[in-house]
Amino acid sequence: PRQSFVMVKGAALLLPAEEPLAAEPPPAAPPGQAPGQQEQHLQLMMQLLRHQDAIRLAVRLESARPRRVRYLLVVRPEEVGAEGQTALLGVDFAHEGATRCTLGMVLPLWSDTQVFLDGDG
Repeated sequence: PRQSFVMVKGAALLLPAEEPLAAEPPPAAPPGQAPGQQEQHLQLMMQLLRHQDAIRLAVRLESARPRRVRYLLVVRPEEVGAEGQTALLGVDFAHEGATRCTLGMVLPLWSDTQVFLDGDG
C-alpha cells in the first residue's frame, strides 16, 4: 500500500511512513454502516487518483440526499516539492454499498486560496 491512515468518526488521517500504527482497536462504525465499508470506500477513491497522487485527508460529509455518500479529499502528489499541487476532491457514492464512485468536484488549492464550505459541501 502507498499510505497508512487512521479513521476516527468519519475522518481518515494519513500517517507519515516512519510512524508505526498504534495497536488500538478500530473505532466503531457509524450507525447503518457495514464494518469495513469505509475502508472499501477509501480503496475505491484511491482508484480515481493518478498513480503519483496520495490522499492526505478524507472526511465523510453529510449529504442532503438520504442514500448518497459523500467524501471530501485533500490530495497531493507524493513527489518531493509537490506541496503546491494540492487539490480538494468531492467524491460521491450512489449509496452505502456502491462498488464505484464519481468525482463531483475538483478544486486546485493555490497559495492564496481561501475555501469556505457550507451545507452539503
